[in-house]
Amino acid sequence: MSEATFITDWLEDEQVTDDAERVKAARQDPAAFSALYRSYVTPVYRYLYSRTGNAAEAEDLTTTVFMSALENLQRYQEQGNFKAWLFTLARNKLADSYRRERWHLPLEEWASAMGPNGNDPERTVIKMETMDRLKRLFRELKPEQQELLHLRFAAQLSFAQIAQVVGRSEAAVKMAVYRILQQLNAAWEVNQ
Repeated sequence: MSEATFITDWLEDEQVTDDAERVKAARQDPAAFSALYRSYVTPVYRYLYSRTGNAAEAEDLTTTVFMSALENLQRYQEQGNFKAWLFTLARNKLADSYRRERWHLPLEEWASAMGPNGNDPERTVIKMETMDRLKRLFRELKPEQQELLHLRFAAQLSFAQIAQVVGRSEAAVKMAVYRILQQLNAAWEVNQ
């Protein structure tokens, strides 16, 4: 095991322990739920925004996710970890939203968030072409593949947490993500 893997695993174990204590406190006093909220509001919002492409909808969904988490906290089973459970709620609320209205992938907005271009029109055109190409390749992926990438990179979940969210083994999730990235890389090289 590499030193980086050890440190990552240790930090993740610490987070799970902290979450277990926070959940216990929130079950006794709902006001204590604010610590869990502060820890996860940004990653949940980022994940939902990456899926909806709409800030207002992502904010509404984030609120709905945390309201549901608070309402269902007594039923939360500590078999996995709180972060995975919370993102399972987020996926379910997102699926409910998809049933009402379809959203697109907001890669155009991701491009604008990547940093300032200055006044360089050539750089702006290159960035737009790159993002258009990436968007086309991403849309060619199956919805399940897109979801794995959203959970890994937008939500910043670990492979173990993604496995809990999607109901697969950690090894299967890790392999699937690596294969998807290889597929995207190969497609990128072919179309270069």
